[in-house]
Amino acid sequence: MAISRKGKIGWGSIAILAVVLLLFLLGSCSSDCDDESEEPAPKATATATVTATPSPPGSQVGALVDTARSQVQQTGLLVAFHDASDNDEAPSGDWTVCFEKATLSKVDFAAVPNGAPCPKKDGHPIPWPKMPNITGTTYAEAVDRLKDVAGDVDIEAAYADESAYDTDNLSGGYAKWIVCFQSVKAGTALVGAPEVTLHAVEKGAACPTSTGTYKDPTNDPAYVTPDVGQPEDDNSSSTGGSGSSDDYDPGDKGGCPPGGCYNPCPPGGCH
Repeated sequence: MAISRKGKIGWGSIAILAVVLLLFLLGSCSSDCDDESEEPAPKATATATVTATPSPPGSQVGALVDTARSQVQQTGLLVAFHDASDNDEAPSGDWTVCFEKATLSKVDFAAVPNGAPCPKKDGHPIPWPKMPNITGTTYAEAVDRLKDVAGDVDIEAAYADESAYDTDNLSGGYAKWIVCFQSVKAGTALVGAPEVTLHAVEKGAACPTSTGTYKDPTNDPAYVTPDVGQPEDDNSSSTGGSGSSDDYDPGDKGGCPPGGCYNPCPPGGCH
């Protein structure tokens, strides 16, 4: 470094000092400055488009067709219905759902008429219950056995000249009456829960041979009083017949005509 004679630093010397200082600063940040000047490259971002899937409506087995339809339509899914039995009928709103099959876009329901039992499998016959044999049971027992498979269970008197009527009564005045006849034959399919009429008698009484029989035959409007036989005529029996002595032919052996021989003499002979 050159110093002037007057003890001051010259402009040339200052310029040299400035260059040296600049080189020093550049050297000291060569490693750090490079890192700061290089910005990290932006990361690639993938954007996925998600299509909303309708929420499932939940199982509708056991619900009415109208209820199932309303629940499914709220989810945005398509809905279809068909007959669950082998009858191939068009389901109405009060039918009951037995089976359901769902896809991503549609729910297909199989239903049966209201009150009908579901078949074992979709498309199989409806297993209607069979009418049991309830003759000999009490009316109350019959009502209890038929309450889930039949409609109204009525009782009527088995004898035409007795009065009895009640419906679905387990504890009424006819509860202990004994069933003699049933309007639906045992073993008959109870399609659509039909009404059943039972003809019965009071407990301890004998059943008639058929319905419409009168317990007291004289109460029957068609009853006819039997004819009473007339006594025979004594005179006709004593004569031994209607024959006449004038027409009698004694033949070779002789004899008296019917009624005896006429004898004008009194006993003992004529005098």
